[in-house]
Amino acid sequence: MSSNEKSDTIYSQYFTIIQDVINRMAQNSFLIKAWTITLIAAIFVLTFSIVNSLIFGVLLAITVIFWVLDSYYLKLERVYRRLYKTKVEEYNDNQTRERMKLFDMDYEPYKKFEQKIPRIMVSKTEILFYLPVIGALICFLIISIILMF
Repeated sequence: MSSNEKSDTIYSQYFTIIQDVINRMAQNSFLIKAWTITLIAAIFVLTFSIVNSLIFGVLLAITVIFWVLDSYYLKLERVYRRLYKTKVEEYNDNQTRERMKLFDMDYEPYKKFEQKIPRIMVSKTEILFYLPVIGALICFLIISIILMF
């Protein structure tokens, strides 16, 4: 195995590590969405006969907390994608390849280029999931109040 082949193997392993982090962030986001639906459904089923603004508030708080957490992981995923893209560009440029720090996972320099969490919260992927959940909670609250009278 030549030194170029060894070098390419090392870079390949480095890029695989970054891709694994990106996949982990995406998996975290998926799990948060699953837990959101699971907790809301469980609490709703267990307390359906009790119309209480406190229960509605808890369900709404759970949704908002998971929404913020999901947006945080989406932000991290985007930052690591930017890190990956930059490192691949450095690798493809022979001049910068020699100065490239291998296995550097510091994402701090790339955070400044990414949107803030409140802005990510209103992105299409987040709004299309969480807004209907909040809308359904409001509908169930209204229906419960109407059925109570």
